[in-house]
Amino acid sequence: MTIKKNKNTGAIILAAGLSQRMKTPKPFLLFNKSQTFIEKIISNYQLFGCKKIVVVTNKELVNKFINYSNVKYVINDKLEYERFYSIKLGLQNIGKCDFCFVQNVDNPFIDKDILTYIFSENLHDACIVPCFNNKGGHPILLPKKITDKIKNIKQNNVNFKNILKKFKNYNLGIPKSEILININSPKEY
Repeated sequence: MTIKKNKNTGAIILAAGLSQRMKTPKPFLLFNKSQTFIEKIISNYQLFGCKKIVVVTNKELVNKFINYSNVKYVINDKLEYERFYSIKLGLQNIGKCDFCFVQNVDNPFIDKDILTYIFSENLHDACIVPCFNNKGGHPILLPKKITDKIKNIKQNNVNFKNILKKFKNYNLGIPKSEILININSPKEY
């Protein structure tokens, strides 16, 4: 299969959390009989055509991941910080991208169609926030203009939602509730 490259688009997958409520590392939960959450997510971004993918993880998990040719693994050694630090690490390690998705590992339900729908709005000056019934979901899509500014923020332990409020945001209605799902506990799994 030939994968069409969608411009110079990357993806940061956030997988550094300790999964305390789940009691097992979320990246390695089974999505189906043949794929874990992380494998499913990486596969969808590759099908979409992302040239660069960065998985931000912790030092306990980094050696358990499968190696992919276009996937880089980065260790977040400051897990006490909020997720902004993981996003910043990912952006600092992804290289040059015109656009970058930010994806949580606990939402493996995002597929190529959802990514294509979000990317179709690729605004160069706004964060694209997918919404279902007026509620924001994931993944978000950041243009280079915003990622460059995020990389240069000096503080590391800040709230990412508060950072995003400083930029123009575009809420994109999507007819798929999957963008709202987060698997955080055995009950939700």
